[in-house]
Amino acid sequence: MGLSRDSELAPELGEFDYNPPSPAEANDFDDIPAEELPGADDLGTPIETVYSVDGSRVEVTIGDERRNKRVGFIDIALVELDLAILDAQAKHAFVSPSKVANLGETHHVRMVLPSTNTLLNSESTHESWRQMTYRNFRSKEVFDTTLFTLYHDLLKRKGRLDSHGRLRLEYCPAPDCEHQQLFVNSSTPDKCPECGVTTYPTDALRVHERVSGSQSNEAALNVLMGIIEHVVLLGAAHDIWMTEPARLERTAFIKDGPLAQFDTGAWIHEPIHNRIGEFKQYLRADERSPLVYTGIHKTGDFAAYAESVRDYLDGPTVLPFSNDDIYEYVIAGDRNKDYAYKTYYGKNFLYKSGKGTGTGHVLAFLTPRQYEEGDLATKEGDIVQDVDAYDELARTISVLERILTIQYRDGLIPLVLAHEAASIPEALGRIVLGTLAEAMSEASEEDT
Repeated sequence: MGLSRDSELAPELGEFDYNPPSPAEANDFDDIPAEELPGADDLGTPIETVYSVDGSRVEVTIGDERRNKRVGFIDIALVELDLAILDAQAKHAFVSPSKVANLGETHHVRMVLPSTNTLLNSESTHESWRQMTYRNFRSKEVFDTTLFTLYHDLLKRKGRLDSHGRLRLEYCPAPDCEHQQLFVNSSTPDKCPECGVTTYPTDALRVHERVSGSQSNEAALNVLMGIIEHVVLLGAAHDIWMTEPARLERTAFIKDGPLAQFDTGAWIHEPIHNRIGEFKQYLRADERSPLVYTGIHKTGDFAAYAESVRDYLDGPTVLPFSNDDIYEYVIAGDRNKDYAYKTYYGKNFLYKSGKGTGTGHVLAFLTPRQYEEGDLATKEGDIVQDVDAYDELARTISVLERILTIQYRDGLIPLVLAHEAASIPEALGRIVLGTLAEAMSEASEEDT
C-alpha cells in the first residue's frame, strides 16, 4: 500500500487509461459442444487400455554437507491402465482402494547421474554426466526396447545423421573446445577431431550444457527427465506398433504435461511428431479409429487460463485455441508466428467436463498437430487450425470423461497413478537414496 500512495507514483498511475475487454467480450467463447465435434457421431473402436507417464527427480547430498557432493536420481513411471476394471468399479457407489491400486501394471525407468563434485571415470562432473547419460540410454528399456534405440531413431528422423550414419554435433561437448559441426560415430563413443575429448551419441541432447561441477544440477535433471518422459511414452506406442499395430486404435496415450520439449533437447519434438504421424497414417489407411495421444497441462499458463474460465463454460464442450486466442488470452507473443513452432508437437485445446464436483472438471489438453503442407507425419507449413481436421477430438474427450476422478480437482486417474508411482518424496528420498549412495561410495573407496 505504501508504494501505491507514493507522492510520485500516484499521479502517474492516474494518467493511465484502462481498456480491458467488456464482460461480454471476455465471456464470448467459440467453444464447440461435445456432440458437435468431428467424430462425435461414431466414436469408433472402444479404448481398452490407457498408458500414462510421469516422472520425478531428486538430487541428494552424500556424506558431510560441507564437502558439497551430490548425486541425481530420476524415476519415470509408465502406468498401463485396464479400462475394463475401471469401468466395472465405476458402477459401485464406493471404489475399492485395492482395486484402484491394481488397475494395471506400472513400469519404471530409473537412473542415477553424477552431480556436484561426483566423478565417473573422468576428471570432471561435466564429462561424467555425459558418460552416464549414454550408459543409461544404453541400459534402460521400455518393453525390451532400449531408450537408445528409440533415441537413435529420432536422430535419423531429424536428419542428424549423414549418408554414412555419422552423427552431426553442433558443438564439441568439451567446455573449452570451440570446434563446431563435427561428425562422430552415432552408435558408440568417439573423439572430437579437434581436442580429442570423448563424445557420446547422447551429446546431441546437449543437456550437459546445463551441468555444473560445483553447483546444484537440478535444472539439468529436469531437462533430461522431460526428454525421457517423451521417449518412454513413445516407446509404449512403439511396442504396440512392433507387436500388434491394430491395437493402437484400442489404446490411449496420456502424458502429464504438454506435447512439447523445451531447452537444449527441443529438437526431439519434430521427430516424435513424425513417429506419431506414422501411427496415425497407418490407422487411417487401414480404416481404423483415430489415435488418441494427448498431453495435459497441469500447471502453467494454459492451466491457469482453464481455471479462470471454469465458471463461464457449460460442459461438455471443447474450446479450440487459435494463435490469436493464445496470444490474446493466454501468453503474449508474436502473432505473425505459429505458437511454439520450435518446441510443441501438440495443438492446444480446453475441455470443460459435464461432470465433477461444483463447476466440473476443466482440462487444458493437447493432441498431435497437423500442418497445412505434407502428410500427417510431416511438419511443413502453418499449423492447421480447422477443428474438423482433428478427427480424434471426440474420442479423446470420451476417454478423458471415463478416467476423471473427483478425488482431485481436474484429476485423471492414470495420471494420479503415474504421479504416485514416480513420486520420490523429497525429504525421504534425500535420506534413503543419500544413505544408499553414501554406502556405495564408501564401498568404492575401500576397494581402491
